[in-house]
Amino acid sequence: MQIPIGTVHLVNDGGKFVLIRSSRALKIEPGTMIDIIGPGGAPVASAQVSPARRGQFLTADILSGVPATGNQVLMNYTASEPEGPAVPGATPGGDIQILE
Repeated sequence: MQIPIGTVHLVNDGGKFVLIRSSRALKIEPGTMIDIIGPGGAPVASAQVSPARRGQFLTADILSGVPATGNQVLMNYTASEPEGPAVPGATPGGDIQILE
């Protein structure tokens, strides 16, 4: 599933990076791949989140395409499932079994 994380605030062509104004409190890890979407709804660029960030702004290195100021930014999001029961007696599906 792709979720919106913000909009392109600045494009630095010389440095090949974008500054993104994030609209989410979600922690976005460096190295995360993102898609930059144009006004028609089609992807116009792809980028990789870099470690540099300040407040609601984060940066990403442009890997391909030509982003523009105001483009929407999306990232792939998958909710991670726990590898095993977190509670003794619980099954991975989340049902709790009571053993008497």
